[in-house]
Amino acid sequence: MDWTITNLWIQIAAGFIGAHAAASAAHDYRFGFLEHGLVGLIAGALSGWPFQSQVITMVTGSGSLNEPRMPEVIAIQVMTGAVVGAIAMFFVGLVLAGRLRDSTK
Repeated sequence: MDWTITNLWIQIAAGFIGAHAAASAAHDYRFGFLEHGLVGLIAGALSGWPFQSQVITMVTGSGSLNEPRMPEVIAIQVMTGAVVGAIAMFFVGLVLAGRLRDSTK
């Protein structure tokens, strides 16, 4: 699968959604709507830019390349962007929560 700008935009949008979904699930680590969006957009872009062709590469048990269909490509790009956006939001939220707890002591 070749690198495409469309798949990059899919991962950027999915990163944004993944960061906000993670923020709604973990109330203790929320740090603002705009900040979640920014973290999700950056994480989606960084996951889509260098790793896009590696994420979509699928091989069979014999080692031959299995070319994915378009719905599979879209699903993989969406899940990758959303998961990376959520992980990045949790990471930034944990760092910020730790700094806030340290500053109140």
